[in-house]
Amino acid sequence: GHRVLLLESGGFRFDAAIQRLGDAAGQDPHHASMELTTRRQIGGASNLWGGRCVPYDPVDFLPREVTAGSRWPLSYSDLTPFFQRACEWCVCGDAVFDARRIPALADRQIVPGFIDDGVGATSLERWSLPTNFRRQYGKRLRRSPNLTLVTGVTCTEIVCRESGRDVDHLEIRSLDGKPATVRAVKYVIACGGVETTRLLFASKRTHSGGLGNHSGHLGRWYMGHVAARVAEVHFSTPPAATIYGYERDRDGVYVRRRFTFSSELQQARRLPNSAIWLVNPTLGDASHRNGCLSLVYLMLASPLGRFFIAEQIRRAHIDAAGATSIGSHVRNVGRDLLPTVRFALAFGYERFLRRGRKVPGFFFPSSSNTYPLEYHGEHLPSYESRIVPSAELDEVGMPRVRTHLRFAEDDIAGVRRAHECLDEALRREKVGRVRFFEDDIEAAVRRQLIRGGDHQAGTTRMSARPEDGVVDQDLAVHGFGDLYIASSSTFVTSGQANPTLMIVAFALRLADHLHRSLTAGHPAARPESRPAGAASS
Repeated sequence: GHRVLLLESGGFRFDAAIQRLGDAAGQDPHHASMELTTRRQIGGASNLWGGRCVPYDPVDFLPREVTAGSRWPLSYSDLTPFFQRACEWCVCGDAVFDARRIPALADRQIVPGFIDDGVGATSLERWSLPTNFRRQYGKRLRRSPNLTLVTGVTCTEIVCRESGRDVDHLEIRSLDGKPATVRAVKYVIACGGVETTRLLFASKRTHSGGLGNHSGHLGRWYMGHVAARVAEVHFSTPPAATIYGYERDRDGVYVRRRFTFSSELQQARRLPNSAIWLVNPTLGDASHRNGCLSLVYLMLASPLGRFFIAEQIRRAHIDAAGATSIGSHVRNVGRDLLPTVRFALAFGYERFLRRGRKVPGFFFPSSSNTYPLEYHGEHLPSYESRIVPSAELDEVGMPRVRTHLRFAEDDIAGVRRAHECLDEALRREKVGRVRFFEDDIEAAVRRQLIRGGDHQAGTTRMSARPEDGVVDQDLAVHGFGDLYIASSSTFVTSGQANPTLMIVAFALRLADHLHRSLTAGHPAARPESRPAGAASS
């Protein structure tokens, strides 16, 4: 029932010139190009993602030694009421993330005899359609009587009143340089983990260090995730009984099991919160002698590869192999021609042609019951990991940012410790063991800590006290009653979870807060002509 003005830098179609507005300055050896990790377009990064939906865990909201005591100003229970609504917006089914709570899955274990004791194997990730928010909600954005969508304009500055405690207006500009101003009752900045912070840095007429930088935390605590493949698991159980791929719940939603670690075990072993799951052999390593895997590699390595998956994911698969022989892959395909053709037809239909829910990927069973392991863990918060404004300006006159993505020794050591805990659990139950690919695990992890920055968090961190962060528990910039941030940049820790579902959950919580505020009879809720909310994206 509130009038909302939504400003979007891009449009419904991708525009390379507008995308370049978000380029970073300089070269960060740990950070991927912004063009691979962000999208200035209606729907944002949902134009790029694969659809994985995972919530945070209760342990993420606890002060822990490994996170240097970083404290959220709210609790896990403050957010759980929004999980189901977030799942509905993401179209990923019920907010149930434990196989024991799904009758069709509850009686099965990842391998027979595995007991959840410190190390669990019932945690689930859910997969959306994959849901592209632009396609899913584009018509509703256009047709909503209370929402005005303006595309092709970039917010370049948040201008405060002389007091510096309230927003007076937004400065906006089109790519061809045409300026305009926007005034509203409430302002929500929803530009992503880096661009939100960049806009605050650029808004310094009344705040010399940038809006929200009252305590020096703006741009600090930059986090992503630690992803690595350093080991494989050998199960000693019957190969046919291993749950190695996707399952489906009663509504047909794809889910996948992961190994996770209890809060008690994390605290005792100084583990970052993390998840480990089974994966296929490296696509580009033709020694797998699998024609189907080789076919996928050849397709992704071809000029057509960028049409199949997001470019960042494609490059990760291609580059992981290092030097490889195209001829060896062709021979693998020829050797397995019939099953490879059957796979191509079946997967092509399920992934690209089938209406509705698409299969997220593919997995092949291992006759030896041996599977590589993918580690996905939280990036521990560090004050020195940051983004800063540079002297380089973009085409609309905003300073570009320079990223300094940093990983600590605990980030790297945590990978080893998590695999060791999994190995101990498997051996204790006599169901398998973990084998590292090489002796120097830490060196292997460091080699893989490149092209990070897919999941951008932490640069406008939430805090109970103004001196400890940028926004409060209601996502209002400390000291402001009309300026809010809806972004993973407000996250205090990064957890093991991909951030999309949690961004949506926080946005829903903020929407409820704004609704209560605007309908509480506050004088500012009854302007003569201003919209009730304005968002910059």
